[in-house]
Amino acid sequence: MASTSTQSRLPGRNALPGRNNSTTNHPGGDKPGLIIEERKHLGKLNIRGDSAILTGITAQTGCKALPENNRFVTVGDRHLVWLGPDEYLLLCEAGREEDILGRLLLDFDSIHAAATNVTDSLCALDIRGSAVRQVLAKGCVLDLHPRVFATGQCAQTYLSHAAVTLLATDANRFLLVCRTSFASYVVDWLEDAGLEFGTSFRA
Repeated sequence: MASTSTQSRLPGRNALPGRNNSTTNHPGGDKPGLIIEERKHLGKLNIRGDSAILTGITAQTGCKALPENNRFVTVGDRHLVWLGPDEYLLLCEAGREEDILGRLLLDFDSIHAAATNVTDSLCALDIRGSAVRQVLAKGCVLDLHPRVFATGQCAQTYLSHAAVTLLATDANRFLLVCRTSFASYVVDWLEDAGLEFGTSFRA
């Protein structure tokens, strides 16, 4: 039976414990072209089901439509991300994931659907800056030109050896979601790939 507890708490630990702020100066003295910041404690729910889940999704998230292929829908601080024909990732405010999960499970009780709290298994990085697309292109096979991968689009891909989900939240800004176990590797890779542009990591 689904939990209906409304007790609010922050999800588990950050994915990069003990990592301090660091900056690599731009060779030309300009501002760093890549800024990396962990979105600590962001709630994350994996949702599976066909169009029948929309009623529950709308009631519990405010999203009035399921996202189209390789797109995400944003309502306030929440993103509903398309992962596949019947799979979505809900990113929500810290501390709300358990309440939303419980309510979704009640809504899904009579249909073929599932929702799982994956908050602690995934890390979300806010990566932005004038060189963010150039840095990502060094390890990603996607065409990241703004005309091809525009704001509002998302895709699952590999960044070097790490499986990631990329959300284009603005022209020069992405939300990168990866497994927590790969978080340190991904940040190391981004800092190394961004050396020529200058990088800044903010814990």
